[in-house]
Amino acid sequence: MKKSSFVFIVFCFMFIFAAPKADCTLKMLGTPSIAKAVFNQKSFVFMGADFSKVRLIGDHGQGSGTNMPIDYIRDTYFNSYNETILNETKKFDIEGATGGRKITYDFNSVVEINKTADTSSMKIMTKTEPLDTEVIRGMLKKYKTASTEQIGLVIIADQMNKYDKEAYYYVIFFDVQYREIVFGAYVKGSAGGFGYKNFWVNTIYEVLKSMKKKDWEYWEHTIKG
Repeated sequence: MKKSSFVFIVFCFMFIFAAPKADCTLKMLGTPSIAKAVFNQKSFVFMGADFSKVRLIGDHGQGSGTNMPIDYIRDTYFNSYNETILNETKKFDIEGATGGRKITYDFNSVVEINKTADTSSMKIMTKTEPLDTEVIRGMLKKYKTASTEQIGLVIIADQMNKYDKEAYYYVIFFDVQYREIVFGAYVKGSAGGFGYKNFWVNTIYEVLKSMKKKDWEYWEHTIKG
């Protein structure tokens, strides 16, 4: 066999059996022995996108160099993002993003939490450290649902960075009964689109698209081995 043919065959073999790679994932949370429960589950209840602890970095207005009052952003946009997710489920494909799991929706807790979020320290000037996992655990304790699903899914907004045109989120899978983290990932999505709402809700779309394309498989491969 010619050397060039042998090299090509080896390359193809390595490509076929290469481990999946992440696209939007920056880090993962949870121990494999516990996190496996997420990937063995056939269905989840999706609780929505929680913006109650988000940090807004840079200009947050309707144009460059402008800023809207933070209370106005909370009241006008936080739950508007959730409405978009609910109204456009084919685009914001939670089932596809979780490897085809059946999804039920219960946004009631997150909607109420978003409405009353404390905005006093949301606006900051520079990128900062991600929310501590203890903060995330405390947020989970406030969620309530009548769902009988064992595992809940929530997207927790961490930072919306206008300078980088990116937003950072925790995608958290949690035990519905005890409201403890089972598995999570810290991810980022690119902003884009016309108008403030579309610009930022696109970051969630990009995260879900990355999960569907690469990251869910990467998480499952990493956790299950």
